[in-house]
Amino acid sequence: MKNLKPPATTGLLFDLEASAWWSTPLSPGALRRLREGWQGIFQRTILELLERPAQALGAELDEELGRPSKELYAMSGLLRIAEFQDWTIDEAAEAWTLNAGVQFALHLPRDGQYLSARTLDHYRRLLREKVEVQEIFTTVTAALVEELELDIRKQRLDSTHVLSAMAQLGRAQLLSVAVRRFLVQLKRHDAAGYAGLAAGLRARYEAAESRLFGQGTKKAQAREEVLAQVAADLLWLVERFGADPAQQARASYQALERLLREHCEVRADKTVVVRPQSRAEQGGSARCLQNPSDTGAGYSGHKGPGHQVQLAQALPPRDAEGKIEGPGLVMACVPQSAAVRDNEALAEMLAQQQSAGLLPEQTAADTIYGSDANVQACAALGVRLLSPVGGVAPGAAPAKHHCSAAERALKARLAGRREPFRQAQGPELVEGEQETGEWKRAYAQRSGIEGLNRALDVTTGCKELRVRGPRAVEVSVSLKVTGWNILAAAKIRGQRARRAARQAPAGGAGHAGRRAGAIRDRFRRPRCTHKRTPRPNLSRRPGKNLILEITPPPNNHFCASI
Repeated sequence: MKNLKPPATTGLLFDLEASAWWSTPLSPGALRRLREGWQGIFQRTILELLERPAQALGAELDEELGRPSKELYAMSGLLRIAEFQDWTIDEAAEAWTLNAGVQFALHLPRDGQYLSARTLDHYRRLLREKVEVQEIFTTVTAALVEELELDIRKQRLDSTHVLSAMAQLGRAQLLSVAVRRFLVQLKRHDAAGYAGLAAGLRARYEAAESRLFGQGTKKAQAREEVLAQVAADLLWLVERFGADPAQQARASYQALERLLREHCEVRADKTVVVRPQSRAEQGGSARCLQNPSDTGAGYSGHKGPGHQVQLAQALPPRDAEGKIEGPGLVMACVPQSAAVRDNEALAEMLAQQQSAGLLPEQTAADTIYGSDANVQACAALGVRLLSPVGGVAPGAAPAKHHCSAAERALKARLAGRREPFRQAQGPELVEGEQETGEWKRAYAQRSGIEGLNRALDVTTGCKELRVRGPRAVEVSVSLKVTGWNILAAAKIRGQRARRAARQAPAGGAGHAGRRAGAIRDRFRRPRCTHKRTPRPNLSRRPGKNLILEITPPPNNHFCASI
């Protein structure tokens, strides 16, 4: 039975806050910490925004029949908390059962709570299948911006690399592992078809994935022999089961077909050879399959295989005195394959921000984002894109390269590729503008997003995920970045509360004013009121013995000679 209870906080006859479990057993300090932390923001602001995710989790449940489910608003909230706290399934289930802070944030009763890891894993699967996590991110971010009255007119953007829980395989191991996984699925679902295969083919792939063709042992086969044998097996299996609709629907068979297209070339005489380098349908090898377990991963020549996430961050908010109140919130989050170039991702980020009403007036990015198409796309939306012009400035002295001849040739080729890009940007106009002090001061704010990339990894574990697959990576990254915004909002609120307490008059109304006044009175140094006696003049007389004489001050004060 569907258990869906919207959090009711206003328009009630009775004050539920005063009768809640946390209002009595918790100390005032502990309760204040919960209300001022991320738990308070989650309970007051975030929980009521989870109506659509909660409805999606209970879409298959009946309104009246069956055993009541877990409260779906709270369950939807727990899945988000578990991501940005970087909890495992067991740790998240334990937090629901025992953690008072989590129960406060989810508005759960304190007593009688229990959640098994299996139940939580079931709801996490439903979240990946039925919930649009990008909508959750934009909805929560827009609500926090409105509640805190943040200025988001100036932003900065960059991308960061993300590793999913997939192994990084070499070419021979990639092909052999794909064949073995297909045979495992064939044996499980079509025993007769597996038994009809040649005994030699089955024997070659019966070993563990790390021991195929003698890998990891002293009798490992040569790499060229392994590639030739696996390529022949790939072609035979694709031709043998290509006409079977049941096998074509399996992900393991689809991986075989994709690897055959990317790594092998079939000749007219039905022989197969392995290409010197893999090549995807779009050209190049960046979008080739990296692991059968993660079909969405790509390859970045700078950072390696995996995924990446495009981030746009608002500049940190400042108070009336110009002091930073906390970290800036992330205004856009777009997970994607590592094969996507940064200049190709800006359009999707702008579309996400425009739909949520989070577009900036000015955004700073590094050189690769500043293509002519991106500058014009930003200008059409009223956004000014600050990005340096690539290449060498005209008339500049040639750079000195203290490197080998091969490296100098490589740099020359790269400079030649950047020259058309500079010409498309209008180099004379943009280069003259970026030499001004105003442009440099505005662009200097871009470097702060590098700290965001590091903070996301430390706080939420965003760069090394426990999941793999394009959909699982998208859900995990989006919820982690959403959690970062909740934590950042809690820091901003806390900083503003502390500033208000410092500015409150001593002994003024309110707990903060009374506390500050009491501390000042307790540690204030008493003022000296009596008149000090003048200090005596000490002199040293020459002689056999050292004689110290105290010259008597006026007013006939006591004096002595030693």
